[in-house]
Amino acid sequence: MRTCTRIQRQRTEGWRKPEHCMIVDRTSDFGNPFTIAQLMDIGYKEPEARQTAIAEFRPWLRGSRANWQSDEADQRREKILTRLPELRGMDLACPCAPGEPCHADVLLEWGALSPLALEVRIASARTRVDRQRVWRGEKPMYDADTLTAALTQHVPWRCLVDVDPGDGIPQRWCGGTWAQHLMRQRLREEPLTARLVEVFL
Repeated sequence: MRTCTRIQRQRTEGWRKPEHCMIVDRTSDFGNPFTIAQLMDIGYKEPEARQTAIAEFRPWLRGSRANWQSDEADQRREKILTRLPELRGMDLACPCAPGEPCHADVLLEWGALSPLALEVRIASARTRVDRQRVWRGEKPMYDADTLTAALTQHVPWRCLVDVDPGDGIPQRWCGGTWAQHLMRQRLREEPLTARLVEVFL
């Protein structure tokens, strides 16, 4: 797959989006909901406001509701999660200047994942959202069986995987160890409590 990069979106007359490029600023579904203006309103100064906006985006996309607990936030995140496969192989355009922190850098990381790794990461984020929603007495957003299937699937033996064995503390396993674990649990007809968190090809 080609190496993708971040491009500064220009507002000047005649600027055109290059081929193999996706716009990810706030005019799109991929925009960062954490704005520099909001942070400056509560007392942050530049460059801390910019850095904080990016720092908030990363865990939020992974499913954290720590700093935004609402259906609006969860629906906004889901728009991005649903469309993330579209970013594979694409450069990303945002108004942030080269060298500045930008949420597009986070999106580039997700877009560089293999289809399997991206599927697992998205399912892991959705599972995290639903756990927090249930804990707060809210209705889950996702089908639990679909998420379980994605997070208990076989992976190639050459992979490394991060696995949550059920205690919330991920452990690094090889694909072979994961396959053997699944086989033992299924032979014993025991519930699959361990879940994939990340896949590394």
